[in-house]
Amino acid sequence: MFCRRNGTASKRISVPERGSRNHMKKKLLRMITAGALSAVMCLTDVSAVFAGEQADQTVTGGTQIQQTESSSSESLRNTDTAETSDAGNQDNTTPSGTEDVSSTSGSSEGDTENSEPKTEAGDTGTVTEAVQVSTDVENLVSAAAQISDCSSDQAAQISQQIEAVQNTMESLSEEEQDILSGSREALDNAAAAVEAYQNPVVEQHFLAGDDEHMNSFRYLNGQPVTEALEDVSQEGDAIEAYANGESDRVVQGLKDGTISVSTADGASLRKTGTEDTEDTQAILLGTGDTQEGIDVSQFQGTIDWAAVKNAGVKFAILRCGYGENDSSQDDKKWEYNVTQCERYGIPYGVYLFSYAADAQGAASEANHVLRLIQGHSLTLPVYLDMETNDQRRLGSSAVVSIANTFCSAIRAAGYNAGIYASASWWNSVLSPVAYDTTFYHWVAQWNDRVTASASYQMWQYADNGRVSGITENVVDRDRWYGDFPAPSAGNLPRTSDGTGVTYQTHIQNIGWESFNRCNGETSGTVGQSLRLEAIHIGITGNRNVGITYQTHVQNIGWQNPVSNWGDAGTTGKSLRMEAIKISLTGADSSKYDIYYRVHVQNIGWMGWAKNGEAAGTQGYSYRMEALQIVLVDKGAAAPSSQGAAVSEAFREKTTNVSYSTHVQNIGWQGAVTDGDTSGTTGRSLRLEAIKISSPVADIQYRTHVQNIGWQNGWTNEGNVSGTTGRSLRLEAIQIRLTGASASQYDIYYRVHVQNIGWTDWASNGASCGSAGYSYRMEAIQIVLVRKGSSAPGSTSRVFYQK
Repeated sequence: MFCRRNGTASKRISVPERGSRNHMKKKLLRMITAGALSAVMCLTDVSAVFAGEQADQTVTGGTQIQQTESSSSESLRNTDTAETSDAGNQDNTTPSGTEDVSSTSGSSEGDTENSEPKTEAGDTGTVTEAVQVSTDVENLVSAAAQISDCSSDQAAQISQQIEAVQNTMESLSEEEQDILSGSREALDNAAAAVEAYQNPVVEQHFLAGDDEHMNSFRYLNGQPVTEALEDVSQEGDAIEAYANGESDRVVQGLKDGTISVSTADGASLRKTGTEDTEDTQAILLGTGDTQEGIDVSQFQGTIDWAAVKNAGVKFAILRCGYGENDSSQDDKKWEYNVTQCERYGIPYGVYLFSYAADAQGAASEANHVLRLIQGHSLTLPVYLDMETNDQRRLGSSAVVSIANTFCSAIRAAGYNAGIYASASWWNSVLSPVAYDTTFYHWVAQWNDRVTASASYQMWQYADNGRVSGITENVVDRDRWYGDFPAPSAGNLPRTSDGTGVTYQTHIQNIGWESFNRCNGETSGTVGQSLRLEAIHIGITGNRNVGITYQTHVQNIGWQNPVSNWGDAGTTGKSLRMEAIKISLTGADSSKYDIYYRVHVQNIGWMGWAKNGEAAGTQGYSYRMEALQIVLVDKGAAAPSSQGAAVSEAFREKTTNVSYSTHVQNIGWQGAVTDGDTSGTTGRSLRLEAIKISSPVADIQYRTHVQNIGWQNGWTNEGNVSGTTGRSLRLEAIQIRLTGASASQYDIYYRVHVQNIGWTDWASNGASCGSAGYSYRMEAIQIVLVRKGSSAPGSTSRVFYQK
């Protein structure tokens, strides 16, 4: 536990895993995101600290460290580093130019009687020290937050600096110490974090869930770094006001909770806990389609989820707990939050704060999550939150093993899995899996861009958001790129004997996936608008079962079936797969059912098909983008339909009329149907000939051709009207129905004419286009409707004749 002081009052606050942080000023957000002291302290070799002698020393990156005697703690200055790093640092880049970092030979423990006499507000004695102490504490808290990036020597130097500032604080007046009470607490927590780093134990009390001493890039001894920095900054404002002669009002204001007090120069001092008038949350514009969301825990209190949804939040990541599989470590608001998200239809995923020190701990943490999400319908992945200094100290090999163990267990249960970490982690200990496509990547970087060398689907871009419906503490803001991920099929049914299905797809711009998918896993992509082009499928575990499948391919239609890992579809032709049928074969095929569903352009996930049924679309020219396949025991329940946009597995567009045109410089175009455009617009290309057909009606047509006029006789469907190879333009057309079709349907058509544009809709043999103007037809649309149905549009002006 820790106490956060407001003047003389203190408030007990529960252990703040991610999710309990207060709003802070822009300069503090810049400080923590830039990791100001990490760049100075952790990339430099500072020697002769507190030597009490003057020494100029050149250090790594060209930084100058000046050591001078001083009666005040002038230890750490020039904190406005470049805003180039991620959450809690982490771009270990040294700022350009030099830094003037002076150490102090000021009062130390047991030496306070030699300090300067205490002075009243407005004097230049200890109030100057107090102002400097506030600045130094800000810097040291930031440095301690980046301690995992430091060497042992650098950590020792930071520890010495902390001790010096602590000693200086003891020499301040009682009023000044009272004003800086939160700064003292923040510095004590920084000292504890550094000490924990210097004396590492991947402690058993962590594994047991005692996380009050948590240390990471965002926490010092359990206190959020952003909260500590806000305390220090506000107290720095108060100390400056005190130094400017506002002593009575400052001290009393801090003691009685006054919201603000004016300094001598008119600046406003804002008390801790009030809402900042500055917009410290970065409003960042991503590229492509994005979804805005939040991540929450018990530290956001009881959330009004209806208000959250009305505020435009598109998704939420809910903390379900922390540490190994112990119910005492469940998030106290998990059940409430998940129930409310499902009640209001808010897509959600989950995360668990990790303390795992090895694969065994990671497996227990996976079981912790699986116990809690059973029976719930997740749309987004299950994430492991990896950020503690103790984990980072384990090294890359151990960290990657923890990540892989957790994600493999989650995926084996049928859920999408992912890892949450800072950009610094993705660039270092997690770099071996930074581009691993077997799990999702969530990057924390509170900045205007992500600098992680990793693929990622979600970005936590701010930790200080304000959202309607959340009144207790600020909230993390997140951005999902593209469509939501392919939903997991939940706890997928499994065959009793372990027989399974495995598959691999060929994806536009990617080629064959680098690994096989199995038993409900998603193959392909979602949210990237990439077509599936080919697939092969096989059965594992029972040699008496085979598999046969066929695909519907652009410009080809249904291909012949292939079997047992044969290639269906095409490669190297840029043709989309549009639908698929899958069947089981072999002596034991009657023991199983095969289920499959596809993600389709403009639709999303469709329903499950099984045992040879078609899945996908036909007649819409929509690409398949992803699919899932599941093998179950015969008669077992179908997999979960969560995430499905439509219930049907297959959608076929019934064609009433199809037509194709021969276009100048192009030739015959592919057939289009039912009101689609054949030809071109905006390119000044003439139509030269046309073919029309219908599976439900008898159609005839004739055309008006350059230098010929109306051609003699009517052309029956499927045949060519017009000319080819003679460079003659079509100028007008007539289309009619014959026989019984004329009493059952009406046929409408309109054309795009040079210098005119689209005509209105003609029907049932009327002329459409122009004559006598030498205007070319450039495009045509045709629609067949039931007799007496409304026209597709205006019918007033269809033919222009000179």
